[in-house]
Amino acid sequence: MLTPSRSRLGIGASEPGALVSGVVKLALAALLLSCAGAAASVSIQLQNGAFQVTGWAPTPEPAAGWASVFAVSTGLDVPPLFGSYSIENGTLSFRPRFPLASGVTYRATFHAAGTTLVEAVFHGPAPAAAPATRVLAMYPSSPQLPANQLKLYIVFSAPMQSGDIWPKLHLMDENGKPSVLPFVELDQELWNRDHTRLTLLFDPGRIKRGVKPNVDMGPVLEEGKRYTLVIDRELKDGNGVPLEAAFRHEFSVGPAERRGIDPKQWKLSEPRAGTDDPLVIQFDRPLDFALLQDVFQIPGVSGAASLGGGETQWRFRPTQPWNAGEYSLIVDMALEDLAGNRIGRPFDVDTLVSPAERITQPTTALSFRIQ
Repeated sequence: MLTPSRSRLGIGASEPGALVSGVVKLALAALLLSCAGAAASVSIQLQNGAFQVTGWAPTPEPAAGWASVFAVSTGLDVPPLFGSYSIENGTLSFRPRFPLASGVTYRATFHAAGTTLVEAVFHGPAPAAAPATRVLAMYPSSPQLPANQLKLYIVFSAPMQSGDIWPKLHLMDENGKPSVLPFVELDQELWNRDHTRLTLLFDPGRIKRGVKPNVDMGPVLEEGKRYTLVIDRELKDGNGVPLEAAFRHEFSVGPAERRGIDPKQWKLSEPRAGTDDPLVIQFDRPLDFALLQDVFQIPGVSGAASLGGGETQWRFRPTQPWNAGEYSLIVDMALEDLAGNRIGRPFDVDTLVSPAERITQPTTALSFRIQ
C-alpha cells in the first residue's frame, strides 16, 4: 500500500500537525457557509395583506410574544402595528388589524434567537385610479328652449381647469354648421366656487331686438330649428386629464319668451299638518336652474329642496312635520326664467313703447296655509 508523501499533500516536514489543522479549518469553513446560507434563506414576504417569515422553522412562541421577534411599523422610532400572529402552514405570519394604506411605507423586521436580523420594506397598495371626469348634465334640461335663451349651465362630475375653454365648445345647427361666436367669450370664465359648474352666456346683443349685433349678425338661436351643444373631450379637469368622452346635447328652439315672471301664475300644493309631505310649487314656465337653488325660503322652517319637471317645479320637504298655521314663502326678486325675465320685469323691453317698471324691493312673498 502506497502512502502519500507529505510533499505531495503540500505539507512540509516541519509541520507535523498541519494535516489535522487543515481538515478542521475546512470543516469550520463549511459550517460557516452552511449557517450563512441558512440565514440568507430567511426572508419576509407580503402575501394577501399578511407579512410572513419564510425560510425559518417556527420555534415555540417566545415568553415576550411573537411581537418581540417579528414586528411591522411605518417607520423608525414608530410603534409597531397592532395585529394578530399565527403559524400558517409552518410559516410565522402577522396580519395587521387594519388594511394597508395607499401611499404608506411599511418596515418589517425579524430577529429570533440564533438568527441574524432580517429587514424588509414594503409599500401600501397603489391609490385607486380616480374615475374620469365627465359632463353630468346641461341645464335647462328641457328639450325645447326659447329663441331668446340667455344662459346654459354645464355641470361636471369633478372640478375643472379654467382658461382656454372656448375653442373646445361648439354650437352646431341641424346641418352641422357651427354658430359664429354664440357665447360671450369672457377671459374671466363663469365657474361656480368649486369649478364644477360652468355658465355659458349667449350674447345679449344678439338677443335684444334692435341692437346692432342682433341687426348685423342675427340671433344665435332661431325658432323652429334644432341645435347641438358639443364639448370636446380635450377639455381638461383640475388634474389636467381630458374628459371621459366628448359631450353632445341636442335641443329644439321654440318661440321667444318676453313676459316678466308673475308668481300669481304659480300653483301651490299645500301639504297637511302633522306630515312631512313636501310643499310643491308648479311654475307656469321653466325657470333658471342655478337661481332656483337659492331664491326661496320659508322663515322658521328648515328642510331640503329639489327641482323637477325640467325646472318647472320646486319641492320643499321640511325637517320636522308641518304645524298648522299661516306661512310665507319669500322669493328673491333676482329669480329669472330661461330668457332672463325677472318678476315683473321682462329682459327685452321696447322702452319707447312700454317703459320698464322700476322695481326696488329685493323680495316678494307668497302666503299659504297648512291645515
